[in-house]
Amino acid sequence: MSTRSSSSPLLLLVFALLRSGGAVDPHCEDEFRRGHEDFVLYAEDAVKQGAVMLATASFYSELECERACCGQVHCNLALLEPSVPGEENRTCVLFNCVRRNRFACRFVTQSGYKSYVRDAVYRKYLAAPQKEGKKHPPVANAGRDVTIQPGETVMLNGTESVALSGAKIKDYRWSLQRGDSSVKIEETNYPDQVQLSNLQTGSYVFKLTVNDSNGKSDDAKVTVLVLNPQQTSSYCQAPVKVGPCRAKFTRWRYNITKGVCEMFVFGGCIGNENNFLSEQECLSACRGVTVSSQRSVTLPAAEVCGSPCGPDQLTCGNGCCLDRSMECDNVKQCSDGSDESQCHQLNQTLSLLLDIDVNKKKAQCTEPPRTGPCRAKFPGWYYDPLDQKCHEFTYGGCDGNENNFPDDQTCREYCKEVGENDVFARGLFERFDKEVDDDSSERFN
Repeated sequence: MSTRSSSSPLLLLVFALLRSGGAVDPHCEDEFRRGHEDFVLYAEDAVKQGAVMLATASFYSELECERACCGQVHCNLALLEPSVPGEENRTCVLFNCVRRNRFACRFVTQSGYKSYVRDAVYRKYLAAPQKEGKKHPPVANAGRDVTIQPGETVMLNGTESVALSGAKIKDYRWSLQRGDSSVKIEETNYPDQVQLSNLQTGSYVFKLTVNDSNGKSDDAKVTVLVLNPQQTSSYCQAPVKVGPCRAKFTRWRYNITKGVCEMFVFGGCIGNENNFLSEQECLSACRGVTVSSQRSVTLPAAEVCGSPCGPDQLTCGNGCCLDRSMECDNVKQCSDGSDESQCHQLNQTLSLLLDIDVNKKKAQCTEPPRTGPCRAKFPGWYYDPLDQKCHEFTYGGCDGNENNFPDDQTCREYCKEVGENDVFARGLFERFDKEVDDDSSERFN
């Protein structure tokens, strides 16, 4: 499901509302949790993993920065930059850190920065599991969100789910929460996996419930989006859009004329839907789409006024609506020009974040262990900065991260100077480290 959203034009409305004292929920700050101070977003890695910079502006107070994020449905991180001597305002940058059901943002120590994470997102992706009595429940993981064409089959996996407190996962149960009930859900040879077929256009939500040998359970959800013709036009026919930022990130786009996915260089902000992190993700959404099979869908090229803007629309500064793919395309489609007004500022802000001298060793050694969704069994070692020790785990063979070393000595030597003060969210490790002395294979398979 797409997570890209409008940026500066919507914020122009939010800023005006902040100044006038209306419309924005005055209690929205209750929806946010302040992160540790003196941590900055590792912007290069975040954008590479699919995080989206939504907007940037200057504010006098921290509360205004939070409220600006509150005014955007897809905003879940507000990053407040350090104060500058002689300047009353501070730069506030808004991000969507969730990409396909995974938190894509990492943080490293950097003096002067403050961050605010939407509480629901923090609890889902960053917090430790809540203890129930003397035992911790398992942690269910339903995998990444999926985007496909009608008629395709989908495999859902719960292989990254984890049992804690010395338990083992006893069973996995999948159920349809939202979507066409004619979908067919079939078991496979793996207890955590099901195959979906007869998927019609629309959005489906499936829930995975895992039960462990301690009688505890947890659940997680995953979304499957089956594209309709208009969505297919946006995902698979849209031309290459580098965007107004001038960084260099490798992305994939679907070439409908050739029927293949191709790499291109993305600038780092304000792309369109035909912008995928991998060839596999691109093929999943657009496989089989051709010029002859796809009917032409023409998007309105001018602003539409008089009705609320939808999630796929950009809100102009005057309240009118525009297809969001037209933002920062060097053409002023909003009559007030707000669709092009802050493109240069977005580039400047991203450039400054990318220029921060990030301690990459600390970034690597504070990543939580990731087994990945594949089913191979490669022995590895990860570093836990909370106890400053290395622990053995089993890597599945794909979609892992850099906190994965060949042996204990290499792991300890590389990460020995990294400690708990370098960790942004302890829960990322506490999800796995409740029983450090347990057999790691029981916790990671």
